[in-house]
Amino acid sequence: MINSPIYEILKRNESRFNGRTVIVAGQIEDASLYTLFTNAQHAYFICDNLVTYKQMLASLGHSFDGTFPQHTDHNNLTLIFGSTAYALTVISECDTLLLLLSKNKVLSEKLLHTLNARLKEKSLLYTCGPNDGGAKSADTLLKPWGFTKKIDLARKCTMFEAILENESVMVPQAPNIKISIANHDLSLDQDPAVFSYQKLDKGTLLLLQCLEKIDVTAYENVLDLGCGCGIIGIILKKMGARKVTLSDVSASALDLSSRNLLENGIHDATLKACDMLQGLEKFDLIAVNPPFHQGFTQTTAPSVNMLMKAPAHLNAKGALIMVSNVHLGYEKNLVARFDKVDVLARENGFIVHFATLS
Repeated sequence: MINSPIYEILKRNESRFNGRTVIVAGQIEDASLYTLFTNAQHAYFICDNLVTYKQMLASLGHSFDGTFPQHTDHNNLTLIFGSTAYALTVISECDTLLLLLSKNKVLSEKLLHTLNARLKEKSLLYTCGPNDGGAKSADTLLKPWGFTKKIDLARKCTMFEAILENESVMVPQAPNIKISIANHDLSLDQDPAVFSYQKLDKGTLLLLQCLEKIDVTAYENVLDLGCGCGIIGIILKKMGARKVTLSDVSASALDLSSRNLLENGIHDATLKACDMLQGLEKFDLIAVNPPFHQGFTQTTAPSVNMLMKAPAHLNAKGALIMVSNVHLGYEKNLVARFDKVDVLARENGFIVHFATLS
């Protein structure tokens, strides 16, 4: 197996973490990274992605029991699947933070600010990531916190180090999103780790409008697949669906959906951590705005695989309503697996399909 560029640059700097108490956060995609911290005093990995978390667990001889949030201790490692707020309840005082960067600078700023609560004075801060994801200029991210220097560059990845000297760097909080859908006024909390930060994306808005074209009450058991902020599940419940499940692979999305459900007066929905449809039961209706980004790459493979498996997760006369970018061309996959496929809307480069089984 070829090691990832992030693994290689961290491997070259492995000794920097020896004997230290380390928090590893951010875009953790390589499940083998934990092997670089066997000589750390303790290392906490905050995994937002369930797939990576499960891979780490499996390689250490553990398995995921389905609960959310959760953490697992193994020798000098603690693996955490949960929000940063949950992680703070698990992590003891540390002297090092390694932030694996994504293109989401706002998220990186939030993680630095939040996790600072578990760092000692003069702790070491490290950033590492691909240059096209902002790592080349990450010194601008670290300089407000203290003296910063570049320490390595390899395979189009860059690593910076800073000494924590300033603990008063503030990150502005985005206000809740206020939106009215299907005669329901809603307030949505936000998280930069979750898709569609600061405003609801046009695709989701179009799907929500199309829900008014179908009789939601005809579907007793419904699924908001890849729930994100939870808005689709919230609206399905408000429109009369009796049993609503919200699922996502992201710990941040599940945490945000949980908060937004309560914010909007819903106390009887179910949240499940899963990768697409894996491990889920059957439903009468599945609503989804499938992603086509995985980390720094674009791919339709997970969504195509989900569409191929969706009929097996639907009861008799079940249906799937999906919004996607027109250019992704999912209609051929839907036609191959469903008995009838209708187009409910086509607008601003998005298309909403309604696929049903006989």
